[in-house]
Amino acid sequence: MLLHLLNVITAYKPNQFSKQVKAATKIAHDAIEKHPFMKSMIDGSLSDFKYAIYLANLLPIYKSVEMFILSNTLNTDIIQSKKIEQDIANYSKHLNFNFCLSKHPEINFTSEWLNYFYAKSAFNKKVELYIRWLADMYGGQIIKRNIRFTSKYEFQSLRKSIQEVRQIIEVGLDNATVESFITEVNKAYGFHHKLADKLNELSEESLR
Repeated sequence: MLLHLLNVITAYKPNQFSKQVKAATKIAHDAIEKHPFMKSMIDGSLSDFKYAIYLANLLPIYKSVEMFILSNTLNTDIIQSKKIEQDIANYSKHLNFNFCLSKHPEINFTSEWLNYFYAKSAFNKKVELYIRWLADMYGGQIIKRNIRFTSKYEFQSLRKSIQEVRQIIEVGLDNATVESFITEVNKAYGFHHKLADKLNELSEESLR
């Protein structure tokens, strides 16, 4: 599984609302998991170049989530942007290409996603924790076997990090908010799917 291998690591027992969100977003989750780009990431056939562009597009999302949601955390292990920056720097050196979106606006595919994120309520901004952070902590442990630089998927205490992220997500998740949260999760999966489409269509030769 790419984004939620919830049974691989028994670090946290989901409550009824977490289970409800998972069930109600399964179709969107499965669609992105089966996308050719994502499948290539899992089976190891994805090129370093495309993976680095993928990281470059995710970086502003991670930074925004950390600014709004994780600014007070004492657990630096879940500050993913620093790890992503390290991976991007390693790929830039390895491939002799500057994977900076401001330098290469033609590979910037997440502006719409980022603008939508900023417009959301504080509670629904946590959707990205549910999708991206848990993806790194669960499915990322499989993905890292097949990529060159793996800082993004390294955690000093994976169990502790999973517990903290899931607890942050579930603060305020109740009968009054779960339907809105589900709607936002499905929309976020849609942005992931658009990014995967763009990356899958991308020609590396046109950028070099």
